[in-house]
Amino acid sequence: MCVVKIFDMNLKIILLSLLILSFEQTTAQIDSLVLKNELLELSSIKALRMPDDTNYSQKQNGDVIRIADAFAYTLTSPIRWEGEDWRHIGMTIGGTLLLSLADEPMYDIMKNNKSKTANYLAEFGYHNGKPYAAYGIAGGFYAVGWLIDDQWTRETAVVLTTAYATSGVLQAVFKKVVGRARPTEGFGNYEFRPFRNDAGFSSFPSGHTQIAFVTAMVLAERVDQTWLKAVFYTGAAVTMASRMYVNAHWLTDVTLGAVLGYFCTNTVIRRLEQNRYGKPFTDFGKNKIRWQLTPSLNGIGVIGTF
Repeated sequence: MCVVKIFDMNLKIILLSLLILSFEQTTAQIDSLVLKNELLELSSIKALRMPDDTNYSQKQNGDVIRIADAFAYTLTSPIRWEGEDWRHIGMTIGGTLLLSLADEPMYDIMKNNKSKTANYLAEFGYHNGKPYAAYGIAGGFYAVGWLIDDQWTRETAVVLTTAYATSGVLQAVFKKVVGRARPTEGFGNYEFRPFRNDAGFSSFPSGHTQIAFVTAMVLAERVDQTWLKAVFYTGAAVTMASRMYVNAHWLTDVTLGAVLGYFCTNTVIRRLEQNRYGKPFTDFGKNKIRWQLTPSLNGIGVIGTF
């Protein structure tokens, strides 16, 4: 059953519009992602999905607990992967290797096609993928939701925060472990120096793209109108292209940044729907473990039954 809680919708629409408008103006001075309040209708907001009428009356877990639970659940996802999941991982790795053949040609295209308009878009793309953009958007949504006591807005902030955190941790680890040289280093796209403390060798994957695609995916998931979804994904695509335009990343870097954002966002959304009620930090493994205290000659033993 879907429940929409309407609390001074006109005020909510105005505050959300002003939030996004002010953020974009203070970063890239570009209004391509601004949502005009006169076009944002009630039909564009996706209804909150509640499990059923009985759960709606139950006490909901706190936002911090739910974020921590979804964060841990997402990072431990590989222990629950099965055959189909590993096939997808294999296809992703194989596709990345194949796509790497286009790294150098794409680098040449971006290098040879500079323009004033492209420079402005690159500036927007840079700011759109910075961590302070993530802080501003997630924090802004939560602040507005708290001020007007609206659960849809707060829940959007919860999803954004968790997806930013999980994908951010993973991309930081991959950057360090892979140690890929950026295009600006001049070594080509197959130069790797793992665990090197050097920003010039932290190209894979793109952190800007990861942040931008998390933003786009979450916001697109939370609304119903197609044109709004297109606006959000266009902003992410601009960030993706801008990182190659300024020679900060290869094509495969930005592609994997988007894939990482996709994986984490999907997992986070599913988990946050599950942990709204009930006990958090459960069902993390493939099989549930039942713990049992058993007396022994040396004291008390603990036995886990799968």
